Amino acid sequence: MTFVEPHNSELAGLPRFRHLGVILDYDGLRYNPSDDIIFPSIVRTSPWLPTGSPRYFMYYAPHDAPGGICLATADRLAGPWREYDANPVIGRTWAPHYDVSHVSSPHAVWNDDEGLLFLYFHGDNDVTRLATSKDGIHFDYAGPVVTIADFDGTSESSYARIFRYDLPGTDARWIMLLMGNCGGNRPIFFASSRDGRTWTTKREPLILPPPGYADVGSPWHFPWQGKHYILLHAHEDGENRPFSSIHAYEVDAAFTETRRLGLFYDRSSVSPENERHSDVFTIEEDGTLYLVTDIGMRLHQKIALAVEDGTW
Repeated sequence: MTFVEPHNSELAGLPRFRHLGVILDYDGLRYNPSDDIIFPSIVRTSPWLPTGSPRYFMYYAPHDAPGGICLATADRLAGPWREYDANPVIGRTWAPHYDVSHVSSPHAVWNDDEGLLFLYFHGDNDVTRLATSKDGIHFDYAGPVVTIADFDGTSESSYARIFRYDLPGTDARWIMLLMGNCGGNRPIFFASSRDGRTWTTKREPLILPPPGYADVGSPWHFPWQGKHYILLHAHEDGENRPFSSIHAYEVDAAFTETRRLGLFYDRSSVSPENERHSDVFTIEEDGTLYLVTDIGMRLHQKIALAVEDGTW
């Protein structure tokens, strides 16, 4: 199979990325229930941990049951990443709060207003939950934040990414982009919050899967040169084809209108045989922009790093 990277003038000025390698592999992990790790979320520890602590905490999880919110630490994005020796830090049971089949899709943000790390995760797929922590290791349960009852026509409300953003015309200081499931097709929904705990949702989807794609997922807010973009992975339609690449959308400042720009980071950028790029995450280190994704075969993925390499 041959893959050709198209030129797309709609993407002009956006950064391009070059694959560097795998930074965290399920092979060799102490906690490894299913040979699969997904949904990297990296936070700098400098606002809340003492000098001498690892520079970065990365949260990740297996996809399938039992899942488990896991932690790795490093001083550089390229690693080496060191698995926390008591993973998972959050499991599929948390008495007396819940007992579910699995937990997954961690997203961690430092909430400066409260002086706490907020970690969002799903379990099961019909609810996104919140836990908080002072040290990034020991968590207090804060409850569900959104469920399927908050949206129209969806059986899932999961794989949420949360961002600090002042939403124009409102008192909201946080936004959430998350994935639903509307009759087998997975669109993107939107919510906003003043404090990161109580959320106001838009009941209709913000982004629908484009023609030729069954699902879109793991949306990432990417402000760039005064404009707002959403990066997400899209599943190529067709029987027994769990392939996905990263696509780009432009969105207005109020997060009411979106426009699809096209393919942003093709799965073949790793190799012609690579089946997936998914769960996109961007972060700067020492003035250089990096992109973190899952790569490999669905349900057997690893976490990889790419570096900014020019522009479209």
